[in-house]
Amino acid sequence: MALTPENAHSARVAFQRFGLGAKPGSFARVAANPLAALIREVNTPRIAEVRGRKLPSYRKAARLSQKDFGKAETIRERELAARVSKHMQPDVGFVERLVMFWSNHFSMSVNKSGTVRGMIGQLERDVIRKHVLGNFSDMLLGVMRHPAMISFLDNADSIGPRSKIGQQWGVGFNENLAREAMELHTLGSAGGYTEEDVTNLALILTGWSYVRGWEADHRHNGGNKRNRGRFIFRKSWHEPGPITLMGKSYPGIGINQGLMALRDLARHPATAEHIAFKLVRHFITDEPTPAMVDPIRQTFLDTGGDLKQVALALVRLPEAFNAPLVKIRTPYELAIAQFRALNRRYSKKYYWWAFAGPLYALNNMAWECPSPEGFPDDTLYWLDPDGMTLRLDTAQVSGWVYHKRHRGSAVALANRLYDSALSTETRQRIGQSGSKVAGLTILFCSPEFQRR
Repeated sequence: MALTPENAHSARVAFQRFGLGAKPGSFARVAANPLAALIREVNTPRIAEVRGRKLPSYRKAARLSQKDFGKAETIRERELAARVSKHMQPDVGFVERLVMFWSNHFSMSVNKSGTVRGMIGQLERDVIRKHVLGNFSDMLLGVMRHPAMISFLDNADSIGPRSKIGQQWGVGFNENLAREAMELHTLGSAGGYTEEDVTNLALILTGWSYVRGWEADHRHNGGNKRNRGRFIFRKSWHEPGPITLMGKSYPGIGINQGLMALRDLARHPATAEHIAFKLVRHFITDEPTPAMVDPIRQTFLDTGGDLKQVALALVRLPEAFNAPLVKIRTPYELAIAQFRALNRRYSKKYYWWAFAGPLYALNNMAWECPSPEGFPDDTLYWLDPDGMTLRLDTAQVSGWVYHKRHRGSAVALANRLYDSALSTETRQRIGQSGSKVAGLTILFCSPEFQRR
């Protein structure tokens, strides 16, 4: 029996706006109560965990990332495969979308260094996923102390000018990590800080580094074989004395000075506003209104940055299910939605054709955004003419790769994925396509599949 149009639309919103796309058989199950399905995922213990025998621990990833490109690349490939496999598992995929959001919030590119290439997957597993439904302060501190972020934002050689080593070597500090921590990760560009605050946070973060391979090999700067590739606080590099940040003086107590400052930034009202705005823009609309942002901002402040409660506040907004589905899926989201629709991810044989090639062509490969700002959330960015042509091409490639492995017609698949939320026009066009390849291509290019 077909679902009512209202129930089918609400289910489509859950899958498209907040999830990773329907799987055959899951649409009707979620349609019974789409909001409850989202809440159920958020309340499922350890739902964000990713485990695998071949996935390295922090220590192993740190050590191997300092060896050579081949070792780091092997880790990256295994981490990405595990990530995609995890995307396939949940009914809706709301928590997976949250993981993707926060990973993009703390954006890094594997092309920066072997350290990022070999450790970004471990960071996502053990920091982002660990805290995705936990506290924002804990997530922020975990990311800021991670070798991948320290490498990406050039803090490994940041030395306080008045520190012991700074005076001996006559070297200085780097502001990249401090600037992005304030502008992108916490307060936002309108967060009320000054250039002096950026400089002072950079001084607070001097000495936050990691052990490079050559330092471990030569037992230099506190490095050794045991801590190879891992975070290290170099006391002799740290700017001494109290430092003022946004009107508050932080005593010179070593690494705790930075931990205190970052915790305060994580709880700042401007951080709550910045994150609430980004969440609404990512999930609901390119033009968030105060009425949408304020409940999330207030929840963040009231709970001290409890991200589970923030996620629940997001899906309980009136606009969560009422706003039109006008945003467009990113190419990465589109690839995952295709895998889920077909109930099979790429095989090693078709890794390039069915996954990597299209994402590189559309500039959306996971963990490879060159900017610390992350991949854009604005719909227009993904709607350029070349991008839309490439979307058609990649949909055709997916149809070609999977049509023999998918049993049943494209029309039957479309009905199972969307029920009565599938428009008559789309159903007719798929039915008149003339082949399964063409039918799958039309389905994957349809507004129902592309929009979120």
